[in-house]
Parts: sequence; structure tokens; C-alpha cells
Amino acid sequence: MSDRHEWQRDAAVWLAGRSIEAGLPAAPPAAESRLARAMAAFRGWQAAQRHETDAARFAASVRGRVEALGGGVRRVDRAPDIVSPPAAGPLASMVVAAREARAAPLAELGVAAGSGRELLDEPCDAWVALPADLPTSRYVALRVVGDSMVPLLHSGDVVLVALDLAVRPGAVAVARHPAHGYVVKRVARAVAGRPGLSLASLNPAYPPLELDLRTGALLGPVVLRWCAHGPAKPRLAPRP
Repeated sequence: MSDRHEWQRDAAVWLAGRSIEAGLPAAPPAAESRLARAMAAFRGWQAAQRHETDAARFAASVRGRVEALGGGVRRVDRAPDIVSPPAAGPLASMVVAAREARAAPLAELGVAAGSGRELLDEPCDAWVALPADLPTSRYVALRVVGDSMVPLLHSGDVVLVALDLAVRPGAVAVARHPAHGYVVKRVARAVAGRPGLSLASLNPAYPPLELDLRTGALLGPVVLRWCAHGPAKPRLAPRP
């Protein structure tokens, strides 16, 4: 087959694919003129270009919403550097020592794991190194479990919680819930008529939790997350 025929064949396949993507009707009958077929193919190409533009705009808007929801959370797209502490021990005794070493103790308890154990009583035998430009403070690092906060947080990510910072409305924070243990959520509006807060997931498959501060507590805001995984994909809510 000549180069010309190969080019025509490839062009026809490409234009047919574009037409299918654009949801156009089947190609015109062979009896129609070459000009009509060319115009139909061109319209298909134009429609496909519009679809690509719309898809790009939608992706940009989603990224923008995620950035807004995750405001204040610095993202590092790699695993954290692990530092060995002088000796293993309970996490509570390591927070200050780790601060002096520009590190944070890593608790393998896992936020959103549903455990009711006290976090600061957890044994700890590893620290994570902190970025050099991070403000000096008391920090604790926790591993995320589950997909309730995708696309911002991925299961297996490590989040850094600032123990000395106040949790502002709209911030992503770690809280101790009396029924669900330690969870990472977005702190939303106060629940009307109740002495507490609403903890919202970013994944719509998960309903919000109510946090009564008389029985639960806010640990602190998430200021950084390390992620060595690919893009996080949410689990869709089941259809009614």
C-alpha cells in the first residue's frame, strides 16, 4: 500500500474515532459527495475539540475546588523521611524531643481506623523529618486509613498535625470522636442547637459526623501531607 493510501486510512480511522467521541450519527451514505463527507468529518472534529475543552475546564474547576477545600494543607508527593528516635516509648513523651530534632513522632494507629485508644498513649518507634521551612511547633504524624477524604487525602498518606495551632472553621483537622476514634475531616459549621461541630468528609459516599466537644476533642489542624501513591479515586455512593 502506498504512503498516500496509508495516510488516508489513518486519517479515516482518526476522524471516525473523533465522530464517535462526539456522539455524532453514523457516516453519510456512500452516495453523498466527498465534500459532504469531509464537512461531516470536520464538524465531528470541531465537536470533539469542544468536548476536550469542556473536559479541561471541568478538570480545572475540580482541582480548584479541591485546592479550596484543602486550603492550609501543604502537599508533598513522596513518602516522608523516617528518623530513628533515641529510644522507643509512648508518643506523648516524644513530642517535645522530636520538636527539638526538627521531627515529629509517627503514630501507626491510623486516623479513621475506628479505634478508641488514646493517641498519646500509643507506642512510637519512628519519627518523620520535617521540612526545613516549617515553623517550629509540636507536631504528630498519623497515617490515613480509608478514602473518606479523597481526592485530598489518600489511604496510606501520612498527615502532619500541629498540636499548638487552633482549628479554624473550614480547616482539615484530626479529631477524637467518641464512636469513631481518631478521624481526619473538614471542620464545618456548628450543628444548630447543639454544643458541637460538624465533621465533613470530602468523599460524598460518607455522611458527616457530629462532634460533641463534651465527649470528643479536636487534636489539631492538618498542615501537611506526604503521599507516595498515585491519584486518589473516591468510592462512589451507592444508588438508592
